[in-house]
Amino acid sequence: MKENSITYWLKAVVVSIGLLGLAFFGGATAYGFYFKPDYNDPLPVYLRQNIIGLWITAIICYVILYFFWRIVKEIGNENSFSMENAKNFKNIGICGVLIIIENIISIFVWLFKNEMGFIQLSYTLLKIVVFIIFVILCYAMSRLVQNAYEIKQENELTI
Repeated sequence: MKENSITYWLKAVVVSIGLLGLAFFGGATAYGFYFKPDYNDPLPVYLRQNIIGLWITAIICYVILYFFWRIVKEIGNENSFSMENAKNFKNIGICGVLIIIENIISIFVWLFKNEMGFIQLSYTLLKIVVFIIFVILCYAMSRLVQNAYEIKQENELTI
């Protein structure tokens, strides 16, 4: 019963994050194109220039939520330490690497187009550092779950 209540809470968190993401990415798109017709304001201009990268990030974030949903499902099945969860954490880490690559490409595109600003560069570098930490944690969790799975398998064989 305890696993089920945790599972319900985690699923509620996943759904909430998904809805917040939709509000954020949808709101940013609407703000950049519909609600702010002043084309001299820097934020809507930035959003319009970077809308493709914004939505690539959104898609990757939803893929991360999908893999986390699968982890939550395994927890609900009382199978927390499984190879499936180890693979799911590794896949989440791969998504983090994709976001890092996307941000590095963005920096090069801005340099090529001569649109690089200090705030833009600082924010992007901060995202890269945060996602490097995220990827390291995901791979560590993957390895931890895999080790726990192997220990669990060994214990089941000795009983």
